Amino acid sequence: MPLAVLDGSTLIAKVLVAGVAALIVGAAIDAHAASKPAKKPNGAKSVDIPLPVLAPWHNRPAALGKGPNAKATAETPAKTEKADADAKPAPGEPSVTALVAPDPNVWSEDDVSESLKACVIKLASIQARVEISEPFRKGACGAPAAVEVKKLGTRYPITLSPAATLRCDMAVSLYQFVEESLQPAAVAVLGSPIVSFQGISSYSCRNRNGDTGGKLSEHALANALDVGTFKLADGRIVRVASDWGPTARDAERDTDPVVQPVAEPAKAKGNVRLASLDGQPLSRRELRRLKQAAKVGKAVSVPPAPVKKSDALKTSPVTKTAALKVGAPLPAKKPEAKKAPAPVAKAPPPPPPKITSEMRFLKQVHADACKYFGTVLGPEANEAHRDHFHFDLAPRKRSNYCR
Repeated sequence: MPLAVLDGSTLIAKVLVAGVAALIVGAAIDAHAASKPAKKPNGAKSVDIPLPVLAPWHNRPAALGKGPNAKATAETPAKTEKADADAKPAPGEPSVTALVAPDPNVWSEDDVSESLKACVIKLASIQARVEISEPFRKGACGAPAAVEVKKLGTRYPITLSPAATLRCDMAVSLYQFVEESLQPAAVAVLGSPIVSFQGISSYSCRNRNGDTGGKLSEHALANALDVGTFKLADGRIVRVASDWGPTARDAERDTDPVVQPVAEPAKAKGNVRLASLDGQPLSRRELRRLKQAAKVGKAVSVPPAPVKKSDALKTSPVTKTAALKVGAPLPAKKPEAKKAPAPVAKAPPPPPPKITSEMRFLKQVHADACKYFGTVLGPEANEAHRDHFHFDLAPRKRSNYCR
């Protein structure tokens, strides 16, 4: 074959084309070699090491990737940052948590749980029929844990009508008072145990004595009980209002002086047997002479009665004429003397009250209750407690308050 003669430009173009083709083939060979697994030594095995499984709340390192616990659809960083920006309050605007205040009519879960645990422990030491009431609260009133006491006691149980809403401390103190003092006194003094409290009052959201102002009553904390009537097993009923007897206030009121004008004794009235002439009384002897003269028709001269100086002091016309006849001077007019005030008489003191067994029982109950309660009030305290006993467990610094 004859050799062709090529000029310089043609030769250079052929060389460039051949070089580009060689590079393309080499790159394809390297890529194919890289896709094949590397050759292993004789006897070597390949093991896949799984990534560690982390709890959801752990921060997984970025180098480990998403991992098996990652969410299938995770938000992009841009969206997350936008959501956080929307959730943050604007500058100067109060946060939502700062505006939410605790409800003053709801107890916290901690208060309820702790009070309820303590209540169950205390009630384990007594025998009573109670029901755990729901926590109740109204401002400063209420209790996180209280019970509805329907019946309590061992040998002589007492029914509360209606049931009393009390804190557990108050229920325990009431049980001890009934067992250790009330029932023994009823059997010893009245000869019969008590079977029920009637006309009672327990929880009530109010101030002391029902006043609009002043301190909060222990009734508002379910920490007090009022009892006005005790019913005995033999059917008798003892009432504080009627069986307590007169109070010290009653005795003071009875001994106060009472203005009672004493009426003047009435003048004796009767038939006047003596006649009179010119306003002067006649004696019986002169009266007989006049009768005899009338019978015979004779005229009898009646001598004038002697005029005394004391009679001349009188102001009647007859006595003035008589005074002029005897020459007695007429007295000058004197101012009338002021009448003395009517005497004041004091009412006699009332007879001492009859001491009854009901009265002795109530007095003993009132005195013994001071050993179990912080406050005991009865008829001697004030008019508001004339008809019932008040028991409560208000804390006292020194000693119990009993009146």
